[in-house]
Amino acid sequence: MQEVVASSQRDGFAKLVSGDFAAWARIWMPDKAANSVSAQDRFRLLWNQCGMRATFLYRISFALKRAHVPVLPGIVSRLNLCLYGFDVPASVEIGAGLYVPHPVGTVVMASRIGCNVSLISSITIGMRNEHIFPTIGNNVFIGAGARVLGAITIGDGASIGANAVVVSDVPSGRTAVGVPAKLLPLKKEQAPAEA
Repeated sequence: MQEVVASSQRDGFAKLVSGDFAAWARIWMPDKAANSVSAQDRFRLLWNQCGMRATFLYRISFALKRAHVPVLPGIVSRLNLCLYGFDVPASVEIGAGLYVPHPVGTVVMASRIGCNVSLISSITIGMRNEHIFPTIGNNVFIGAGARVLGAITIGDGASIGANAVVVSDVPSGRTAVGVPAKLLPLKKEQAPAEA
């Protein structure tokens, strides 16, 4: 997980935004191939989807912060909060493919977030008792109303159920649900058919 997240941190603005558009197109334009999202398609997504606009504003604030532009990253972040209710500081590094369909009430403060992460609605990712924040891997789904708190790691391909309160690590590929969140048992592999 660390290597993929680290490589996403080196990606430029255009590559991160392209990844975001590809993630949105997979859901809203399933007939399009990820590499065939036209400028018109991107404009349509920005025009019709407030979550895409919120994601785009976050990308602008992050790019300004990474370029060491003073003051403007904070202004853009606050504008995002005022317009779309998406509270994510410019300092939080998030990989390409971010999908936030309902940004209102979503608060994100993480050590880092990987690629292809879905944050559905009214999610809080932040600290617990001390100023240490979660690390979230790649291809993670976090359901509506979930809380991911403290110095924990959410592994690649993990899923967090709606309204779950996660205060301990979730291994890769696992699902956590409930308050406090517990891991769902792994599905048993089907026994091979006997001849």
